[in-house]
Amino acid sequence: MTHHNIQISKSELHLAAFLKAGGADFLDFRDGLFIFTSDKSELEWRVQHSNSESLRVDRELFTLKKFFK
Repeated sequence: MTHHNIQISKSELHLAAFLKAGGADFLDFRDGLFIFTSDKSELEWRVQHSNSESLRVDRELFTLKKFFK
């Protein structure tokens, strides 16, 4: 089984949380990067994340938060 080392910037916190929730192994947070290992590649995770309902819900939350200003 191939293990991929994946580094996700802190600016992509939602993606990092998605990896962690999806079963990727969190190794460390260093120099502004979340570091994971997984049997899936970073590209596979990114595609799965972009097609997920959680990303759509998150976008809607940000839109709705504008009403609280």
